[in-house]
Amino acid sequence: MNSYKMKINGNDYEVAVKDVNGQNVEVEVNGTAFTVELAEAPKAEKPKPVVARPVAAPSAPVAAPAARPAAGAAGATKSPLPGTVLSVNVTVGQSVKAGDVAIVLEAMKMENNINCGKDGVVKAVYVQKGDNVLEGADLLLVE
Repeated sequence: MNSYKMKINGNDYEVAVKDVNGQNVEVEVNGTAFTVELAEAPKAEKPKPVVARPVAAPSAPVAAPAARPAAGAAGATKSPLPGTVLSVNVTVGQSVKAGDVAIVLEAMKMENNINCGKDGVVKAVYVQKGDNVLEGADLLLVE
Protein backbone atom coordinates (compact mmCIF):
# COMPACT_ATOMS: atom_id res chain seq x y z
CA MET A 1 0.00 0.00 0.00
CA ASN A 2 1.33 3.43 -1.00
CA SER A 3 0.25 6.61 0.75
CA TYR A 4 0.48 10.09 -0.72
CA LYS A 5 -0.21 13.58 0.60
CA MET A 6 -1.72 15.71 -2.17
CA LYS A 7 -2.93 19.26 -2.53
CA ILE A 8 -5.72 19.76 -5.07
CA ASN A 9 -7.17 23.23 -5.64
CA GLY A 10 -5.66 24.33 -2.31
CA ASN A 11 -7.20 21.43 -0.35
CA ASP A 12 -5.02 18.81 1.41
CA TYR A 13 -5.79 15.13 0.83
CA GLU A 14 -4.23 11.93 2.13
CA VAL A 15 -4.56 9.22 -0.51
CA ALA A 16 -3.77 5.56 0.12
CA VAL A 17 -3.64 3.18 -2.85
CA LYS A 18 -5.00 -0.13 -1.55
CA ASP A 19 -5.13 -2.38 -4.62
CA VAL A 20 -4.53 -2.16 -8.37
CA ASN A 21 -6.46 -4.65 -10.47
CA GLY A 22 -6.01 -3.90 -14.17
CA GLN A 23 -7.63 -0.50 -14.74
CA ASN A 24 -9.55 -0.53 -11.43
CA VAL A 25 -7.78 0.96 -8.42
CA GLU A 26 -9.01 0.80 -4.81
CA VAL A 27 -8.04 4.02 -3.02
CA GLU A 28 -8.84 5.64 0.28
CA VAL A 29 -9.04 9.47 0.32
CA ASN A 30 -9.07 11.07 3.78
CA GLY A 31 -10.52 7.82 5.21
CA THR A 32 -13.23 7.32 2.54
CA ALA A 33 -12.86 4.31 0.18
CA PHE A 34 -13.28 4.75 -3.58
CA THR A 35 -12.88 2.58 -6.66
CA VAL A 36 -11.46 4.56 -9.55
CA GLU A 37 -10.93 3.53 -13.14
CA LEU A 38 -7.71 4.42 -14.91
CA ALA A 39 -7.81 5.61 -18.52
CA GLU A 40 -5.07 3.07 -19.29
CA ALA A 41 -3.99 -0.05 -17.48
CA PRO A 42 -0.69 0.50 -15.67
CA LYS A 43 2.37 -0.82 -17.45
CA ALA A 44 4.00 -3.79 -15.80
CA GLU A 45 7.36 -3.00 -14.29
CA LYS A 46 10.25 -4.46 -16.21
CA PRO A 47 12.14 -7.01 -14.17
CA LYS A 48 15.57 -5.85 -13.16
CA PRO A 49 18.30 -7.69 -15.04
CA VAL A 50 20.35 -10.17 -13.07
CA VAL A 51 24.03 -9.51 -13.51
CA ALA A 52 26.26 -12.55 -13.25
CA ARG A 53 29.53 -11.96 -11.49
CA PRO A 54 32.53 -13.28 -13.40
CA VAL A 55 34.39 -16.11 -11.75
CA ALA A 56 38.14 -15.70 -11.68
CA ALA A 57 39.98 -18.28 -13.72
CA PRO A 58 42.58 -20.26 -11.84
CA SER A 59 45.86 -18.42 -12.03
CA ALA A 60 49.06 -19.86 -13.33
CA PRO A 61 51.56 -21.07 -10.75
CA VAL A 62 53.40 -18.14 -9.21
CA ALA A 63 57.17 -18.14 -9.13
CA ALA A 64 58.87 -17.95 -5.78
CA PRO A 65 59.51 -14.37 -4.65
CA ALA A 66 62.85 -12.91 -5.62
CA ALA A 67 65.60 -12.83 -3.02
CA ARG A 68 65.54 -9.63 -1.00
CA PRO A 69 68.42 -7.18 -1.27
CA ALA A 70 70.35 -6.21 1.80
CA ALA A 71 68.44 -3.81 4.03
CA GLY A 72 68.49 -0.28 2.65
CA ALA A 73 69.57 -1.35 -0.84
CA ALA A 74 69.78 1.57 -3.24
CA GLY A 75 66.78 1.68 -5.58
CA ALA A 76 64.46 -0.40 -3.37
CA THR A 77 60.95 1.05 -3.31
CA LYS A 78 59.40 0.61 0.11
CA SER A 79 55.79 0.60 1.26
CA PRO A 80 54.92 3.94 2.85
CA LEU A 81 52.13 2.35 4.92
CA PRO A 82 50.66 -1.07 5.70
CA GLY A 83 48.10 -2.38 3.23
CA THR A 84 47.10 -4.92 0.60
CA VAL A 85 48.59 -5.04 -2.89
CA LEU A 86 45.77 -4.49 -5.41
CA SER A 87 47.94 -4.60 -8.55
CA VAL A 88 51.53 -4.83 -9.68
CA ASN A 89 51.99 -2.78 -12.86
CA VAL A 90 55.66 -3.60 -13.59
CA THR A 91 57.63 -6.75 -14.41
CA VAL A 92 61.26 -7.72 -13.98
CA GLY A 93 63.34 -6.33 -16.85
CA GLN A 94 60.91 -3.51 -17.63
CA SER A 95 62.32 0.01 -18.09
CA VAL A 96 60.63 2.56 -15.85
CA LYS A 97 60.82 6.28 -15.26
CA ALA A 98 60.63 8.12 -11.95
CA GLY A 99 56.96 8.69 -11.12
CA ASP A 100 55.60 5.67 -13.06
CA VAL A 101 52.91 3.86 -11.06
CA ALA A 102 54.51 0.54 -10.16
CA ILE A 103 52.09 -0.82 -7.54
CA VAL A 104 48.61 0.04 -6.29
CA LEU A 105 48.24 -0.49 -2.56
CA GLU A 106 44.94 -0.45 -0.64
CA ALA A 107 45.26 1.07 2.80
CA MET A 108 42.42 2.35 4.97
CA LYS A 109 39.90 1.67 2.16
CA MET A 110 41.79 3.95 -0.23
CA GLU A 111 43.86 3.08 -3.27
CA ASN A 112 47.39 4.47 -3.11
CA ASN A 113 49.70 4.59 -6.14
CA ILE A 114 53.26 3.57 -5.32
CA ASN A 115 55.50 5.26 -7.87
CA CYS A 116 59.00 4.35 -9.03
CA GLY A 117 61.55 6.49 -7.24
CA LYS A 118 63.98 6.79 -10.14
CA ASP A 119 64.56 5.96 -13.80
CA GLY A 120 65.96 2.51 -14.45
CA VAL A 121 65.19 -1.15 -15.01
CA VAL A 122 63.11 -3.26 -12.63
CA LYS A 123 65.48 -5.86 -11.20
CA ALA A 124 63.08 -7.54 -8.74
CA VAL A 125 59.45 -7.43 -7.66
CA TYR A 126 58.96 -8.72 -4.11
CA VAL A 127 55.16 -8.69 -3.89
CA GLN A 128 52.20 -9.94 -5.86
CA LYS A 129 48.52 -9.08 -6.03
CA GLY A 130 46.77 -9.90 -2.75
CA ASP A 131 49.87 -9.72 -0.55
CA ASN A 132 49.60 -7.86 2.76
CA VAL A 133 52.59 -5.62 3.41
CA LEU A 134 53.81 -3.67 6.40
CA GLU A 135 55.09 -0.13 6.43
CA GLY A 136 58.68 -0.07 5.21
CA ALA A 137 58.48 -3.44 3.41
CA ASP A 138 60.46 -3.71 0.17
CA LEU A 139 58.13 -3.77 -2.83
CA LEU A 140 60.50 -3.69 -5.81
CA LEU A 141 64.07 -2.94 -6.83
CA VAL A 142 64.94 -0.50 -9.63
CA GLU A 143 68.57 -0.11 -10.77
